[in-house]
Order: sequence, then structure tokens, then C-alpha cells
Amino acid sequence: MLKAKNEYEVLAEMICELTRNCNVKEDYFAASFNLSPSEVRLLMLFTITDTYSIKELREKLKLTSGRITHILTSLEDKKLLIRIPVNIDKRNIIVKLLPKAKPLIKNLHQNYRQLHKNILESVDKNDIIQIQSSMAILLEVLKKWVNKI
Repeated sequence: MLKAKNEYEVLAEMICELTRNCNVKEDYFAASFNLSPSEVRLLMLFTITDTYSIKELREKLKLTSGRITHILTSLEDKKLLIRIPVNIDKRNIIVKLLPKAKPLIKNLHQNYRQLHKNILESVDKNDIIQIQSSMAILLEVLKKWVNKI
């Protein structure tokens, strides 16, 4: 006999399913630009500013230094960004976009918005508002948890 699931188990399963589907979406999107999902996530940060320190990238993406280095090396090989050591402390490195990357990032951003519009266009306006409200709550709860660990 199966035990009835409590609300936490149901939510956990829904979050896992959402994560799996988001990963498929991210893989599909990244492949259309010949990038990895990690490269896309890093590049999308540059819609806000043209430079980041490696420490800022680590904090924003919640990745290890080794993983950040791997992604940056790949994007440097694609001539999209460069790493610039800060003169005072050679361990402090700034990551800067190269001019070639700016149109790509603009295109990424526009296509990302369009993809989500296409995914959600069949959803009723009232349901969109409910989804946004629920997602805001879920994100806030997850951010609080992440900040504790």
C-alpha cells in the first residue's frame, strides 16, 4: 500500500521535474548558440555590466573556482572575453567582455526572452500572474536557504 504524499514531498517532486525540464530548455537554448548552458549563464550576467571579478562570478553563479576557470578558458578560446590581472594583486582578476561578445549577448538576451514568451504564450493571463507570485515566493525561500549553507 502506497503512503499518501505530504505537501513537502509533492513540492519536492514538482521542483525536481521543473529542474529537469529547465535543464532541457537550457541545453536546447545554449546549443542553438553553440555554447554550453554554463557559458550562457555566465554571459547573461554581462547584460548588466561589462566587467566582473572572478570572485563576483563565483558568488553569482555559485560555482567553484575550478569550474569558473574552465568556463572562462572556453569563452576566451571563443574570443568573447579576456581575463585581466589587477596590478596591485595578481591574484585579483577582472573578466572583461571583448567587443565581439556584445552583439552576441544582446542576441542571447532577446532570444532568451522570446523563448520564454513562446513557452508561456498559451497560458492564461491570470495563470501567469499566479505563476509569477508563486515563483517569487519559491525563489525567496530558496535564496534564504542558499544563503544559510
